[in-house]
Amino acid sequence: MRRLLLSFIALTAALVTWAGEDDFGVWGEFSLDKEINYNWSVGIESHFRTERNSSCLDRWGVGLNARYKVNKYLKFGVGVELLNSYTRSKIKNWSNAGWDIDTDEGIAVRQTGYRKTNSYFTPKFRFKFDVITGMKIGKWLRISLRERYRYARIGSVSAMRTKYRKTDTYVATDISNWEWELSDAGEWTSEMIDPKSEEAYSNHQLRSRLKLEMDKKRNPWHPFISGELFNNISDGMDLYRIRTTAGFGYDFNKHHSLSFAYVLTFEYREAEADFGDRLHATSISYDIKF
Repeated sequence: MRRLLLSFIALTAALVTWAGEDDFGVWGEFSLDKEINYNWSVGIESHFRTERNSSCLDRWGVGLNARYKVNKYLKFGVGVELLNSYTRSKIKNWSNAGWDIDTDEGIAVRQTGYRKTNSYFTPKFRFKFDVITGMKIGKWLRISLRERYRYARIGSVSAMRTKYRKTDTYVATDISNWEWELSDAGEWTSEMIDPKSEEAYSNHQLRSRLKLEMDKKRNPWHPFISGELFNNISDGMDLYRIRTTAGFGYDFNKHHSLSFAYVLTFEYREAEADFGDRLHATSISYDIKF
């Protein structure tokens, strides 16, 4: 266990260096699963994610799920999730800031300012329905395909905003060469303005994932790779995200398992019309079955 954790820390540190200008985050998940019989199982899960090079929390949530196993080739799953998505505070410079110069009097006034929107959490509700099919090739390779329909309801938010302003006065020391000296440094003033408001809305998505995993009997190690496509059903099935994952799982026994993975996500950029935005993440999950 100690070696696994040290490996995860080393991988995280290496990815922070390698990611460069790309964003980097850490994902964590914990789940409890109960097998009722051969066909039915239920579970509860919680997770968190960080962003901005893991400097802030991106989101956290909890969920309930159930799974029905038709046979060894086909499964159905359903689940609900409540989560909070975090948005950091934002600062926007005042576009009208500038100089007001009176050359006759040799006085110049400089106005500066910005607007700050406080950080806020956005509540979200999600429902998912999975169709999972797969088969084993030989005695060690398992191939699975998961099609997930996801409905999301994003709640309304209202974030406080503050306007900051400052005025500095300068006098000319050499008007011919445009040399000025600060004579009166202004003080920052603040004023609350109308809060930023966003109405609640809903969206529908389809996520398609192909996964290859080593599943050899009596072997506790399970290396895997996967690729996943995110399509926005609400916007004409537009592909807006591609996610690739490589990692491994380890079974301590039939009740406890641990998984480490490296996740690379490509986000679609409207302005450039490409998948140029990249998010690197290390993922760790722990599952208990009883």
